[in-house]
Amino acid sequence: MNSKPLIILFLLATVIFGSGCKNDDNGALDCDNEVVISGFQYSNAESTFFEINNISVNGDILTAEISSSGCSGDSWNLCLIDSGAVMESFPPQRRIRFVLRNDEGCLAYLQKAFTYDISSLQTEGNVVILQVEDYSESVEYSY
Repeated sequence: MNSKPLIILFLLATVIFGSGCKNDDNGALDCDNEVVISGFQYSNAESTFFEINNISVNGDILTAEISSSGCSGDSWNLCLIDSGAVMESFPPQRRIRFVLRNDEGCLAYLQKAFTYDISSLQTEGNVVILQVEDYSESVEYSY
C-alpha cells in the first residue's frame, strides 16, 4: 500500500487547519494572539467591523491598536493572519490582515491594543515589509 497520498493529505490538513488557530462551532477563529500563516484563512476568515488606528513594531513584537463597538473589549479576539506568500522584491514583502471576533452587543466605541510575536514572518535577509490590509501604511519589520 502506498502511503504517500495519506501523508500529503495529512500535511495539507495541517497547513489549512493548523497554525495556531482554532475554529469554534460558529466557524470563527480563535488565535490566542498567535500569528496564523494560512492562505486559506487569509482569503476566507470573516471579521467583525473594526478600524486600525496604529501599528508599530518593536523588535519581534507587533502592536496593533484598533477600535470597534463593544462593552469592554475584554472578550475581543483579534487574529493576525499572513497570506503565506512572500513577494519577491527588495526588501521582501508579506501580506497580512487582522480578523476581529467581537460578540459584544454594546454601542460604546472602544480602543484596544493587541501584541504579537511576529518572528515567524522573517524571511531571508534582515527586513521584510508587511502590507496590512485596510491600513494605509506599510510596516517595516527589521530583525
